[in-house]
Amino acid sequence: MKNIHWILLTAAVLLLVVLACGPSGGTPTAEVQPTAEVQPTAKVEPILPPTNTPVPAPQGSTLEITNDSGTEVWYVYLSPSKADQWGEDWLEDYVIADGETYSIAGIPEGTYDVKAEDENGEVIEVWWDVDFEGEMTWIITGLGSLEVINESDDTIAYLYISPSDSTVWGDDWLGDDVIDAGASYIVGDIPRGTYDIKAVDLDEDSVEVLYNITLYGEKNWTVVGKTSLPSNAVLRFEDDFQDNRNNWGFDVEGEDAFYMRPADGEYCILIKRSNFTAWEWYEPFRTDEFVAEVACYVEGAEDASCGLGFGPDGDNLYWFEISPLDQTFALFLLEDGTWQDRLVDWTVSTNVNPGGTNSLSMERVGGVVSLYVNGVLAGQVDSDRFPTGRVGIGGSTYDQGYATVCLDNLRVWRLE
Repeated sequence: MKNIHWILLTAAVLLLVVLACGPSGGTPTAEVQPTAEVQPTAKVEPILPPTNTPVPAPQGSTLEITNDSGTEVWYVYLSPSKADQWGEDWLEDYVIADGETYSIAGIPEGTYDVKAEDENGEVIEVWWDVDFEGEMTWIITGLGSLEVINESDDTIAYLYISPSDSTVWGDDWLGDDVIDAGASYIVGDIPRGTYDIKAVDLDEDSVEVLYNITLYGEKNWTVVGKTSLPSNAVLRFEDDFQDNRNNWGFDVEGEDAFYMRPADGEYCILIKRSNFTAWEWYEPFRTDEFVAEVACYVEGAEDASCGLGFGPDGDNLYWFEISPLDQTFALFLLEDGTWQDRLVDWTVSTNVNPGGTNSLSMERVGGVVSLYVNGVLAGQVDSDRFPTGRVGIGGSTYDQGYATVCLDNLRVWRLE
């Protein structure tokens, strides 16, 4: 009996435990939803070309440019040799520094002219009639070319191109060629530099001379030659200053200037003051229509000028000056003792010799005053002042005083 009672008790306890764990009267357990499975993103691998695939080469020709010109190259133009104008700039925004090498690719093969220019559009060098095929090289050294256009009446038989600091003209650049009147001629392969250039005729007389000309790239020179005297010109006065038969110069040295007696074939005036004009007339001779000419050079003050004048008296005259320092000329007008506005303002003429003797010439015909520098017409102005007058010679100072102006070979022609 005792064992049966124990068995019943154990069964009762088990039943209570089962009831306590059942759904009746308890809090329901939340249902757990299964988590969705995340699929990983597949990687996209780059597709590489086969290692044996060649890289395509640029089409056309390649031009390698080495700049040894001494200046930056800003523009490079290519044009078919038969074209009438230059094509596009191949450098775009690039600048080739001096000493640098730069390559241009993709140039269609053919025959071209190639031009290099600096920042200001000045031509540095031109390469003519070049057959482009494959890889090309161009070393820009600044070699220049000069086209001589002969508009004078003379045949140019000799052409001298000499460095401006040289004391000799050197060799003739034409060789066996000549440049007839009305014809033109191109001289090439001229090293970059500053030159004096002289054209000479068949009789070995100078046709025209230029001074201090910078040559590089393309330049041209229109030779007009020296103007001949009018057919009605009659020489009325001449003085080479070998003696003083015409009584030049003063005995007393003045405070402003010293007019020296002629010596050694020249007549010189020492101008002591700055901003001072000194001249002396040839007294006996008066004329109306004329041509007057004198040779002159200056020493001392760098900015001094040579002068040639015409007028009735010391208060009224035309005054023609050449300034060697900056290769300029001007025509002044003195009227009633007062300098008026310049009839011809200071103007550059490369016919002015900056380091030697220059010839000044003035012509007055029919109310037109013409000015000549070393025989070449430099300027003209309409002016009918002063029906008659005398010829005066001298010079002027500007910022500096103590300039010596020396004159020679004064000649005056009357037009009759």
